[in-house]
Amino acid sequence: DGCSVHNPMNQTPAINPTKTRLPILDGLRGVAALIVVAYHIFDSDPVNLVNHGYLAVDFFFMLSGFVTGYAYDDRWGTMSIASFFKRRLVRLHPMVVIGSIIGAICFSFGACGLFGLVDRTSFGMLMLSTLLGALLIPSVKSMDVRGWGESYPLNGPMWSLFFEYIANIGYALFIRKLSLRTLGVLSLVFAVILAWLILTSETGSVGCGWLFTGEHVGKGMVRMLFPFLTGLFLFRLGKLIPMKHAMLLTSLALLITFPMPRIGTVPWMNGLYECVILIILLPVIVLIGAGSQPVTRFGGKICNFLGELSYPLYLVHYPIHYVFFAWLNNHQWTAREKIPVGIGVYLSCVILGWLVMRFVDAPIRRRLAWFGR
Repeated sequence: DGCSVHNPMNQTPAINPTKTRLPILDGLRGVAALIVVAYHIFDSDPVNLVNHGYLAVDFFFMLSGFVTGYAYDDRWGTMSIASFFKRRLVRLHPMVVIGSIIGAICFSFGACGLFGLVDRTSFGMLMLSTLLGALLIPSVKSMDVRGWGESYPLNGPMWSLFFEYIANIGYALFIRKLSLRTLGVLSLVFAVILAWLILTSETGSVGCGWLFTGEHVGKGMVRMLFPFLTGLFLFRLGKLIPMKHAMLLTSLALLITFPMPRIGTVPWMNGLYECVILIILLPVIVLIGAGSQPVTRFGGKICNFLGELSYPLYLVHYPIHYVFFAWLNNHQWTAREKIPVGIGVYLSCVILGWLVMRFVDAPIRRRLAWFGR
């Protein structure tokens, strides 16, 4: 489904009832995914040059809330909860399985060689870890084959899909029934809770959720609930912001604010910056993106391509990064050596994402379309 829907809403007057796509939001999702790839590459440096790139995950959650309402709010008269779950599985789960398999392949070829865990991990344990990832079941500490403590040690970013599934389950069971006023109140409540978590954290950062511990799961829930509920609220509110050259301007906003270095000398200063981005800027960007159209047909094609690429790219890039991190650890590299390798890693991620999108994910979803009816 993504941002592509059939027969859009009649309940929200601000949305044109003849519109079948949200192309700017498609494109922005792709831009955010490209930023995530760069963020993870620079995460090996003492100072990350894309320092706030992890905020893209929160942007994904907000887009998900908006688009879920846009795609499904008007279908509940003819669509059952089971049908909704099947549609979401067809849309999301093929890439979960593919991402787990790619993670296992990269692990087998020494992606974790710097820890020596490849040699100490049995084939059976690797297969079990792959199966858990394919089923989106988090790994407990004793089953962490990589040693980084990640919920999904073969493909770390899958943690956000765990919370995405929780959001979808919550939407189908009860969130969709909430009134606009209730959604607004909940959005405000979780904004306050999220701000408190960020401002009082030791790092002054929203970064949490990728470990399967009580603290990370709890904070990860807050990290998901604020943007998802806010995105759904913004859709139902219907007060969109049309703007010319919206794709260019909103992309620049992401490309400027996400790579921003840490702010201030104490954690709460950086936390305040992140609160402004999450609570003020991202909702405005969503409203602009939803209310605007590409200026040219070519721009529309670019937005569509970026949107289609974003999800496969997000779920295939990190296993390649594991290999890159191992190379950095096992070689006496210089900055001159690292730059071309880093560029190669980035391009490899984009190319692999496109190949998986074009020849694996899209064909599988087309074949499974009957299941989601």
